[in-house]
Amino acid sequence: MRSLLDTNFVPEWVSIIDKKVIPQIDWIKNKQLDICYGDHELQKFDVYLPEGEGPFPVVVLVHGGGFAYCDKRDWHLYPGFFALQEGFALVSVNYRLLPNIKRMDPIDDLTEALAFIKKNAAQFKLDNENVFLYGTSAGGNLVSQVSLRNVAKGEPVKGVAALCPLLDFSNEAAYLEIFEAIAPDYIKQNRDTMVEYLGFDPAINVAAAKEANIDYVITDAAPPFYIQHGTMDPAVPVEQSINFARSLIKEIGEEKVILDLMPETGHAGGGPEFLEKENIQPILAFFKSLVK
Repeated sequence: MRSLLDTNFVPEWVSIIDKKVIPQIDWIKNKQLDICYGDHELQKFDVYLPEGEGPFPVVVLVHGGGFAYCDKRDWHLYPGFFALQEGFALVSVNYRLLPNIKRMDPIDDLTEALAFIKKNAAQFKLDNENVFLYGTSAGGNLVSQVSLRNVAKGEPVKGVAALCPLLDFSNEAAYLEIFEAIAPDYIKQNRDTMVEYLGFDPAINVAAAKEANIDYVITDAAPPFYIQHGTMDPAVPVEQSINFARSLIKEIGEEKVILDLMPETGHAGGGPEFLEKENIQPILAFFKSLVK
């Protein structure tokens, strides 16, 4: 079984310490770290700039981790380095995590971070007319939720990349039951985390789960989406991304939605695929096609 350590990393961009992938940022000349967008210790983001004067189109990176783990400078940061190479600014965001949050807190955090970034775009040399979101797993949920909700507020983003996003909590609960006999401890942890995040069991409170699902906020004003998912994902069923793409296409047309299904690929973080250049570049090309 392959792991993150099997990624064909750019050597200058990472260190491997105790079998953990640690992105390195010393090589980036222009950066501002730990900028506060709120009062909580996790309400911070980092800004990295490419060479040049700007203003730069910006990729806002949102890490995964089941709404409970991970950080803006862990392995999730690595794909953003390719964005820097392509002339994008990179903003990596932290948000509040379990156990001391309610479901809307991370959504509110990302919404607030985006508003702060746009309001202060000139200070950071960012082009606030060309803001893109890039999120993985739980981060994929957040970038999807926030981008769709922001449209109603008149604060749209230019495009979104959602990688193996958790989008349907009722479906997720049923999917976890399939694997319970195989990996009971892993499944219990995932189920308990989901119930804690939602504040209820989606297998029991189906009506409340529906309001938490992504379909609840899709409209014909949705931004363009690039959805990437492994067909062998053991954590989030690929059918969630397939159904999401169908719903988006129905509202905004197939020319604005790319569904990139990666054969024989598991969940992000379980292998190298989501960190390989050949799988990141199509997303950045999609973003570049939308820059105006």
